[in-house]
Amino acid sequence: MNINKKNLKDVENKMMKIKAHDGPARIGQQDEMQTPNIINYKQLDTVENIATPFKIQKEIAEENMRKTIELAKKEEDKTKIAVIQGAQYTDLRVECAKQLEKLNYTKLTFANTDELQRNPEKLLEIIINVRENINPNTTLYFPFATTQIIPILAYIGIDIFDTSRAIYEAKNDNLMTQTNIYPASEYDMTDDLEKENIKQLEYTICEIQQNMKNKTLRNLTEQRAATHPELMTLHRLLDKNHQNYLQKYTQLY
Repeated sequence: MNINKKNLKDVENKMMKIKAHDGPARIGQQDEMQTPNIINYKQLDTVENIATPFKIQKEIAEENMRKTIELAKKEEDKTKIAVIQGAQYTDLRVECAKQLEKLNYTKLTFANTDELQRNPEKLLEIIINVRENINPNTTLYFPFATTQIIPILAYIGIDIFDTSRAIYEAKNDNLMTQTNIYPASEYDMTDDLEKENIKQLEYTICEIQQNMKNKTLRNLTEQRAATHPELMTLHRLLDKNHQNYLQKYTQLY
């Protein structure tokens, strides 16, 4: 019994501490870091898992999800980031996240985030259903996000982002800004693209954190949506299909 209580206490200590909400978005503390925030992609430590294409037969996706969970069971270091597999199937994603939580993982990341960003309806469905079915203090991490999509991802409950997209775009000679991605050759702004792209990410996070403190993150997501057709689609789908989720956390005046 004492061992169980100790294990439970250890898990609780690893979990994110939520300090405040701005809609579904969460201001929290994860270790020494305030969330939402970005982490260095080059220093990530994730649990071994079975990489699975986004569009694949459900039987294969389910088998790979089970294998991912088995690998997570064998991992001794539960402070690592565990991967939510399940391809395009929301029920598999939710099941995978719940099973990883039972194994005492408190930081979970989504696989296939590049494809999710190109499928706004699926992105919202998967993230929101996972967020609703796991412990609110479990940290959700979304890698490879563009600067322009990060505010709305934070708004719906993502806690951690990373530098992977900034590094990728720099290698492809692209400049990231708050609203778009441009060929660097057309915008002679910097000699160090990776550094500038990461700076844009950091500015985005600072802007999100300040808006959350002011309870105005929704305003920021609407501003971003007005500058990008894909973000406008994402915003409209969020309001149309997930009102119950939004109203659950939105303060009434």
